[in-house]
Amino acid sequence: MKTTKPRIPEGDAIKDSSGMSMEQYSEIMKKQLGREYLRFADNVINKIKPAVDSSVLEIGPGPGLAGINLLKKRKDLKLTGLDASADMIRVASENAVKEGFPEIKYIPGYGENMDQIKDGQYDIVISRDSLHHWEEPEKVFMEIRRVLKPKGKLYIHDSRRDMNTIGRLIVAIFSRFIPNNMGYYWRTSVAASYTPAEVMTMLEKNGLNDWSVESDLMDLVIFRN
Repeated sequence: MKTTKPRIPEGDAIKDSSGMSMEQYSEIMKKQLGREYLRFADNVINKIKPAVDSSVLEIGPGPGLAGINLLKKRKDLKLTGLDASADMIRVASENAVKEGFPEIKYIPGYGENMDQIKDGQYDIVISRDSLHHWEEPEKVFMEIRRVLKPKGKLYIHDSRRDMNTIGRLIVAIFSRFIPNNMGYYWRTSVAASYTPAEVMTMLEKNGLNDWSVESDLMDLVIFRN
């Protein structure tokens, strides 16, 4: 019988350090995960089918690459990013301008407390690989429900901590080839992630019965379409 290890929180927002600037982080992520950002954009479009001119809030955009790739495929969407790291906001803003989307707005803040955002302001909330950073995910879920319009949609992607032996081997092997110690952070991100069962328990506890959870070999997705 497989035993899932206890969750090990990864810590606060990612910032510039003596070992790596967020510009360097962005370049590594773009090189290593370029196809994954495209796949995320496709999954958002195919899974929740955003209506034309939808307003989108991205929680934890980091260097902004996931949301930017979504707008490349759906230029009608209007995107705002919320990030706790001023350094990430700087880099995401730079990337948005470089990629031809200077209208993307990035604002500082934590998902647990989005007081700067009015009730029912967004048609869609998205997030890619940010969930494991959330110190109090249930608070974030309730804030997402508040800032979404009554029939708003969401798509939240992250790793799953309870991946099987094959998934763990993939992480262990391929993480060794990612530069600047980024492979180590991939492993710590997996250790900080949640299981599908844990997420379902949180959703049920808070009455989010119209939110769904799906999972595959290595990842989980929370969505409402």
